[in-house]
Amino acid sequence: MLSSLWSSAIFYLVAACLSIQGTVLSLRAQDIPLNVVERSLKNGMKVLMVERHDSPTVSLYLRFRVGGVDDPKGRTGIAHLLEHMMFKGSKTYGTTNYASETPVMEKIDQVYAQLEAERQKANSPVSQPDPARIKDLEDQMKALQEEQKQFVVNDELWQTYQRLGGVGLNASTGDDSTQYFVQLPSNQLDVWAYLEADRLANPVFREFYPERDVVHEERRMRTDTQPEGLLWEKFMATAFEASPYQNPVIGWPSDLENMRREEVLEYFKTFYAPNNAIAAIVGDIDPDKTFAIMEKYFGPIPSQPQPRRYISQEPPQKSERRIALFFDAQPQLMIGYHIPQIGHKDTYALDVLGQVLGGVSRGSRTGRLYKSLVLDKKVALEVDCGANTALYPNLFIISATPAENASPADVERAIYEEILRLEKEPPTDEELARVRNSVDASLIRGLRSNSGVARVIASAEHVAGTWRYIFSERDELKAVSAQDVQRVAKQYFGEDNRTVGEIRTSKQSASEQSEENR
Repeated sequence: MLSSLWSSAIFYLVAACLSIQGTVLSLRAQDIPLNVVERSLKNGMKVLMVERHDSPTVSLYLRFRVGGVDDPKGRTGIAHLLEHMMFKGSKTYGTTNYASETPVMEKIDQVYAQLEAERQKANSPVSQPDPARIKDLEDQMKALQEEQKQFVVNDELWQTYQRLGGVGLNASTGDDSTQYFVQLPSNQLDVWAYLEADRLANPVFREFYPERDVVHEERRMRTDTQPEGLLWEKFMATAFEASPYQNPVIGWPSDLENMRREEVLEYFKTFYAPNNAIAAIVGDIDPDKTFAIMEKYFGPIPSQPQPRRYISQEPPQKSERRIALFFDAQPQLMIGYHIPQIGHKDTYALDVLGQVLGGVSRGSRTGRLYKSLVLDKKVALEVDCGANTALYPNLFIISATPAENASPADVERAIYEEILRLEKEPPTDEELARVRNSVDASLIRGLRSNSGVARVIASAEHVAGTWRYIFSERDELKAVSAQDVQRVAKQYFGEDNRTVGEIRTSKQSASEQSEENR
């Protein structure tokens, strides 16, 4: 979460030898071949294929260019809720009788609309909700939902994949995208294409309102009752004033409570179009035969005009912002600085800066912050940092857990001291060599994993505009100089560009805390 997608992506795919012929790029490093075949269906779906016969399996990764940033105001969490609904089946699976189930779902929507309208009267100056009416409508909802259960086959998609030998089946929704992935025996590629195309062409959002409650409970367990989750949410909402990165991907509580099935279905129709999707298929395949399978199943799905994305641009920050949460819990500290989006020339130096300060890998003890805060000054138990470069301008984040004998203020001062030292003492040749070597050292780990290859090429294709970015970024990272690192530290790590969030147990005022750190 704290490190750049692309600084980590480059650890998965880098080239020692590079040649391009048409749409096929051949890579050979450490005697491990990688051939990426890039094609597009007539409806605009991008298909990236990598042929590897190490095992009779194939990793399948379907990424849609839609995430939390695309959630409309008042409907935050809709992209994530849609991810849940995509596992509820289609007209052909997930149901025992779709024709009989349909009128029940329609009645549920009608009753819920009446129930919501009655509840909304609480916000009206001229009318008040009728408790008896609300009770009656709630009883109708329960009865209809119980009636629908006779037609529902729970988890049929999951169970089908498992019977076929599928592993790693999952999905995720982030700020910038939503993705679905699984690894199957390669002889089940046809079945995967059929199932995924079917739920893309004919999804049925059955049991919508109970699933909406499941998501609301997920939010309660992961955020509302978890100090670290709540700190992250409040920190992002403080750091951003206009950018949609200020909103939690899971959604604000009131938005979840008022979401309707028709709204989520409309969101699906808009963004889950083949021309808004990228399929990465890596493993024991023949690219020509694989593309023919994709044409057969996904080709008939029509493309959809994509709307203009209304993404508010974050204005320059003019002063420090602070947020403090008071919990009887382990103190935590987060510091964020606004940085540009992926592809900006400064992001490469910021990525290297993150590795100089935080170490070349998560949990590394080679970074300056760990050596200073944990080993030397002993004011922190752990510290992490990285440039969170993304589709739109985001943050460079430093996080730390204070030691028992130290306060968040002690840790914060120590962090600023290391930043000032970096501005005076540039990275050494040894530090830069460690960063550069880490790019190549991670090559084998990434290339061994079909699922890792699929994830990275699909992600780069979306966020950077081309999967080839993973190669150009590698070269840019290795070209970063000590002076580049110092320059971006001075440019971006200013007090007026800083947001600080913390968990602390004593209600010390923000002004007192700020004064301590000067």
